[in-house]
This record gives sequence, structure tokens and C-alpha cells, in this order.
Amino acid sequence: MKKYLFLLAGIAAGTSVYSQDIHFSQYLETPALINPALVGSQYVMRASVNYKDQWGSISAPYRTFGASYDMKFKASNWEKTDPFKTKTYKKAFSRLAGGLAFFSDKAGDGQMGTNQVLLSLASFIKTGTNSTLSLGLQGGVVQKSVNFSKFIFSNQYNGSTYDPNISNQEMEGSRSKIYADVSAGLLWNYVKEESAIGLNDQLSGNAGVAMFHINKPNDNFSGNSSNQLDSRYVVHGMALIGIRHTSLGIVPSFMLEFQGKQKELLAGAMVRYYLKYDSKYTGFVKRSSFSLGAYYRNKDAAIISALFELASYAIGISYDVNTSGLSKISGFRGGPEITLRYNSANRYLFQKKG
Repeated sequence: MKKYLFLLAGIAAGTSVYSQDIHFSQYLETPALINPALVGSQYVMRASVNYKDQWGSISAPYRTFGASYDMKFKASNWEKTDPFKTKTYKKAFSRLAGGLAFFSDKAGDGQMGTNQVLLSLASFIKTGTNSTLSLGLQGGVVQKSVNFSKFIFSNQYNGSTYDPNISNQEMEGSRSKIYADVSAGLLWNYVKEESAIGLNDQLSGNAGVAMFHINKPNDNFSGNSSNQLDSRYVVHGMALIGIRHTSLGIVPSFMLEFQGKQKELLAGAMVRYYLKYDSKYTGFVKRSSFSLGAYYRNKDAAIISALFELASYAIGISYDVNTSGLSKISGFRGGPEITLRYNSANRYLFQKKG
């Protein structure tokens, strides 16, 4: 048991040193953390909240909260893509979208905290009948804090047990750090709607690359030394493939990340069942779906995920089943995650009839 106690202490200390970025298992619902060019790429307006609780079975839970909002500017000027032409808009000279996101994370007994506010801007260029290319820029302010007095270090072992009265010979008390952060990304997006109502032969998807922490900020809690935060590189992609003459669709996706010596691969797929089709001519868009699937985060966790979408509302629930070496004491329990989303226009129809 003492071995695991110091192991957890090392994990906590390592987190404070290497400062790996916040991430969610439902990564498609947090575009600001994946690629700044994703803002405004799917909806006229989207607002969402995310909550994740991790590793509560073995230590102080790692809790992560997120809230984001993104929208297209002058959406009525964007070219209509609905093949049924319920309403046609003029082609805009400039297509822009923006987003604002806030994320907060508390990690472990040392109360390693991260709060960040991110502002994103994306510009879209039409590259074909059904495709666009977007460039996104992101700027933000990050505040990190840690309480070193809460950590357990190996030099507090008196030979037989842990003694909290022995000095840990490290920095004492709470420390805080604030710095600016800059990121950018590129995204290719493709949307081909159904060729006829209810045929379910739509095909859409995107692929992108992004670079976070371009300015490599110093996130060291000591003012006497520098510890530059490694840039994080992301390669990602997803698709929505309708199965013709059925009520089913497949949504495969992946995300590959590199940050310093660390790398992460998260991939999987959802099977989507369309519960209802509504006429595109009435203007009352209430198409809904239920999705169920699984993902795998390489050498870390298997993820079971479900998503229910009704018109402009959506709720996503997932659970991480820990598969790493930590599973020996976690009992394979990772943590639950929930997402609530509202978007002004249904994803299956870009604009309502006027």
C-alpha cells in the first residue's frame, strides 16, 4: 500500500511538472481544445457545457469543467447548401466565425488547478461545391495554481511509515502562474446532403491539423527558472456516413496528439439511428437521432459513449474504463463525463425556411 501511496504522489508531482493539457473523452464536443478552425464549422450557433470526473476511486477526483459558445457571423449571407432550396442566400464576400470558451480543471490532492479563457476566430474559403477550407486563430489567458503543502514526497518516509511532520524540502504553500497562450489550426470540411428526403445517403466529414502553445509560455511556478510549455500538435478527422435506404449512419473519428515526449491516440466510432424525419418544406425541423459507440485511448482507457439529439438539443454521456497500469488499484474505473449542447439550427438542415 505504501508503494501505491508514493506512486500516486509521483503522478501528482509529475502532473505539476509536465503540465499536460486538459482533454475530454467526448472530444468532438470541445472544438476549442482540438482545432481553432472548427469554430462555426457545423452550426450557425452552438453553446455547450462539459463535465468530467476522473479517478475518484483511488484518490481525490480529477474534475474538469468546460463551457463554450461559437457562431457564424452574418449567417444569412452564407451560401445555402440545402439541395431543396427552401431559401437561397447570397454568397458572402467574407465568411467568418468566432468562439469563446472557458475550461477549469482541478487535479488530485495537490489541487493542481488550471483555468483558461480562449477566444477563437475562423475564416472560411469555399474550395468546391460541397467543401470549404478554414483557418483558425486562438488567443487566451491561462491561470495555473498548485498547493505544494498537500503533496506527499518520498523524503517524508521515516523508514517505517509516512510522517507529515517531516519537511518535504520543496516549495511551500500555494503558488499561482498566469500567462498568455496562442494557437492556430487548419481544417478541410465537406458536406453532401441527401439527394432525396429520407434516402439517407448524406456524406460529410472534416480533417484538420492544429498547433497549440505556439508561443511556448513559461508555466514554472518558481520565478527563478524557466520551464517552457511544449507545443501540442493535433491531427484529427471525422465523418458522417449515411447508410442508404436505412435509418442508420456511421460516425467514425480519430484524434492524434503530440506534446513533448507524450503522444496520445484516441479513435472509435458511433452508430447513429435516426428516430424521425421531418419535411424540409414546412420549416419545422425536428429530426432526431440516438448514437451509441465506443472509443479507445491508446494504453489508457476504453470509452463507452452515447449521444441523444432532438432538434436543437443534445445530451452526451460517456464513461472511461481504465486499462493502463493504474487499473491495478483503480479496479478499471476511470470516470463519467456528460455534455449538454444547444444549437440554433439543426445539424441536418443548415437553415429553416423563411
